[in-house]
Amino acid sequence: MKEFFSSPKIKIFLSVLLVLIMLSVFTRNVDNNVVSTTLNTITYGLSKVTAAASQDQSDGKSYEELKAENELLSEANRELRTRLIDYYSVKEENTRLWKFYKLKKEHDDFTLIPATALRRDSNDEFGSFTIDKGTASGISTGDPVLAENSLIGWISEADAYTAKVVTILSPQTSVGAVDNATGDTGIITGSAKFAEDNRTMFTKLNSEHKVQEGDIITSAGTAGIYPKGMVLGEVIEIGYDTYDTSYYAVIEPYDDISKVVDVAVITEYDGQGEILKPD
Repeated sequence: MKEFFSSPKIKIFLSVLLVLIMLSVFTRNVDNNVVSTTLNTITYGLSKVTAAASQDQSDGKSYEELKAENELLSEANRELRTRLIDYYSVKEENTRLWKFYKLKKEHDDFTLIPATALRRDSNDEFGSFTIDKGTASGISTGDPVLAENSLIGWISEADAYTAKVVTILSPQTSVGAVDNATGDTGIITGSAKFAEDNRTMFTKLNSEHKVQEGDIITSAGTAGIYPKGMVLGEVIEIGYDTYDTSYYAVIEPYDDISKVVDVAVITEYDGQGEILKPD
């Protein structure tokens, strides 16, 4: 501040300001046009002096130098914004992965690709949807798809950056499954009769099955398409199909498939592609 008031240009400014005050006092009876012209001339001079004084406050840097500094600062801000966007993208992906942390810990052979539902097929009563990852991320047709609590479907088609998920509510799905409590085996497949209520079927049960309500159904892993032990849902009802004369169980997944947003695609796991004998 001391240096500011000691500047020669500031001294000139103060001197002119003093003259201006004196003129305003001693020219009350002088023609207004003369006074106005005089004041305008002095005011213009003051603006020039003020601008020069401001230039002094910029450490004597030229306009070109200040412009260059401003461009550098703008570039730095752009870079910081880009890094911030990248940070939030990584943070969001890590948040999605964290939902599957326990599963990854239990199955360290899994390669999981987190993804988000982009859109749903309004014409598909079985809840198929499109995710924001595709072949560029390592996703392939046939890969299993998990929600936070259960296996909910598989990849039916994929391009570079998106993929379509067919859910376990669909008749297109066929997952070898087992009742964890009784050891009964069967096939998980969808049906229009139950899909609207977010339910699927555990079919092909033999007449001597011991499946009961409340049993947990998991993937058998025998066909090498789905890993063994993936939770599919819980038995809520036992039925009999008169058409093919077999028993079935109605299964309720642990996720509301119509509202799923975050998923993980299993692209690799031990035993993938191998046909195994049932235990």
